[in-house]
Parts: sequence; structure tokens; C-alpha cells
Amino acid sequence: MNHPPSKPARRPTNASPSPVTFPSDLIVEVLSLLDVKSVMRMRCVSKFCNSLYTDHIFVKLHFNRSLQEPHLALVTTDYDTFRIVPYSVSNLLENPPITLADDPCYVIDNYFYPLDLVHQVIGSCNGLICLLSYSDIDSFFWLSFWNPSTRAMSKQLGFNFGLLNDPTSFKFSFGYDNSTNSYKVVMLKFHSDKLMIVEAKVFSVADNVWREIQNFPAVPFQMIEFRHQVNNGVYLNGTLNWLAIFDFKVTYVEVVISLDLGTETYKQIHLPPSFDEKPYVDPTISVLMNYLCFSYHFQDTHFVIWKMVEFGVEESWTQFLKISYERLHIHPYSMGPLVPFYLSKNGETLILANILQDQMILYNLRDNRAVRTRITNKISWFSVKSYVKSMASIC
Repeated sequence: MNHPPSKPARRPTNASPSPVTFPSDLIVEVLSLLDVKSVMRMRCVSKFCNSLYTDHIFVKLHFNRSLQEPHLALVTTDYDTFRIVPYSVSNLLENPPITLADDPCYVIDNYFYPLDLVHQVIGSCNGLICLLSYSDIDSFFWLSFWNPSTRAMSKQLGFNFGLLNDPTSFKFSFGYDNSTNSYKVVMLKFHSDKLMIVEAKVFSVADNVWREIQNFPAVPFQMIEFRHQVNNGVYLNGTLNWLAIFDFKVTYVEVVISLDLGTETYKQIHLPPSFDEKPYVDPTISVLMNYLCFSYHFQDTHFVIWKMVEFGVEESWTQFLKISYERLHIHPYSMGPLVPFYLSKNGETLILANILQDQMILYNLRDNRAVRTRITNKISWFSVKSYVKSMASIC
């Protein structure tokens, strides 16, 4: 005798629905697409979400995806207040009239020292900004590392290099050693009477000590041309790079000196062969679309940019931009260095700063049109750094 098929048991009407669970891999993928602020808010959802905030693999994944949304760290000096404000490059390219918000979260206060300090931005790397602070009335310096996205500030690391009544000056650069996953600060000590670098040291955040390294083989351009405060060490893929003068007292040959932060050894890179003159406006080096670039003023008529297609290979220097001053609407005799900051993905718009005239220029390569940005705040353009929002920590 055939029995009718049994019907599935009905769930009681008052029963709770079965919990929905998502694979951990899917959660990681979703959270890595969020901005830093949203990820931090998700920390309270579960222990798993909270653990991601300090997970190195997740932090790196999130950072790599944040690279698609580049920012510039703008340094403002409104009302004698030192403020670093991350500003979206995409918004900058749209060029709306804007006044940066007076957000207290971006103010660098003197938390650790009662005296008024002078702050300088040494560099930006992986979402961390390295700050140098010092007092005008004593010989102490402080290094600190700040993440504007998470609002996390490291403790200040003080040191004394004895500046008072000393004919030496110091320059600092900041980068990341990929081989040891450690942030490093390089200090160069310049003797103004001897016109040479007399000491080079590296501070590794991993072991919190200064170590002497092989002395710098040339004189960084920034040590000679103090007035413009450009040409600091440029970070690129585990190296710091300076425009420098080799054999300063005799032949005055300009080169790029590259320091590998892993091996802590130098490499000398000659400039493009067509650059055989010393222009009255300082040349500069920068990084555009992950290429080391060299730019200079050509015969008082054009601004020229070369890129090194294969890093470290001098034969790979390639000229890829030559822009007339007429197109930029500037007079070559009334300007300081032009510093390139960013080239859009499609290669259509170049962002560069005119240091002496204290303005930033957006130049559209397709229609050869230049416009000035419409930010009303007073910006220290020579201190502007590329920046990517991340959850990077110095700890």
C-alpha cells in the first residue's frame, strides 16, 4: 500500500530564524573596500573585526586598495596653527572653490613639550607622516610619527645633536625598508665651513636607535640651496633619492644619489644626457606614477620632465613632458622651482606647485590648459606630500 509523501515539519511560528553566517574571507574582502573610518567603526561588531585592525595582512590589503584613492597631505599655517589635512586628489582635480575645514583633529599640538615648537613634515610613507619638531631656544629635536586617518600619534623621540653655536645643519628623510618591514629616518649632517656632509645616520623604528652608516658621497642640493626647501630625499620602492652635487668644489656635477634602505648602501645615478647646463632655477626630482622623475627649466622657455623607465638604469631616462611657460601662464624670471606632485592615471592632468609664487597649478595635457587651484587657505606647498589613507601603525 502506497503512503502519501510525508510533509516537512513546520517551524513553530514563534521560532527564531537560523543565524546567517558569512565566511571569514568574504568579511575580509568587504571590509578591505571600506574607508579607514568605517573599518574602525566595525571594530565593535565582533572580536574578529576588531582583530583585523592590527592584522598585518589585512592592513596591507586595505592599503593596496586605498592606493586607488590617492591624497595629498596639505600643510596649512592659518592663525599660526600647524595643521596637516589629507585632501583627495580627485577633488583637487575637480578644482572647486574651497576653504579647508578648521578641524581640530588635524592640528599638531605640542603634547609632549611645554615650549613652542617648530614643526616640519619630513616625509609620508604607507599612510604615516614623519614629523620633525624642534625649539628655537634649545638644541633638542623630536621625531614623531602620525597617522591622520586613525588619529594615532607615536611618542616623541627626542635627541640632541648640539646645534647651538655649531656650524652644522641637519636634514632628515623618511622611508620604509621592505626587506625588514621597518620604517627608517636618515639624518645627514652638513658642515657649512667645509661644504661637505660630515656624518650620516639611520634611525630604525624597529630597534629605536641611531646608527652611523657610510658617509654620503656627495652634497645634497637642499644643503646648498636653502632658500627653496625642496629636493628632500624622495622615497621610491625601498630607496631614498636625493638630487646632489658630486665633486662640489671642483667640477660641480649634478647627480642623483640613491640609498637602498635595506642594504644601506648608495648608488650614483647620472642625470639625462641632454641636461648639461646649470639653470638659474633649481631642478628637482620627484615620483610620478611610480617612476623617478627629473625636471628642470629649459632655455627660459619650457618646463621639462624626464622619467626613469627602469629604476637605476641611466639609459632608461626618457623625456615625456615639455611644457611652455606661455601655456602655464607664468614668467620664467618671476618664479621658483616647479615641483610636480601627481600625474593622473590617464596621464591627462599634471599637478605641480610653483614654490616661489605659493600656488598650485593644474595642467591639462590634452588641451594644454593651466588653471590655479582655488583653495583659500594658506598652504606651505613645499611641505606637501603624497598620502594614502591607511591603518598603518608605527608600533
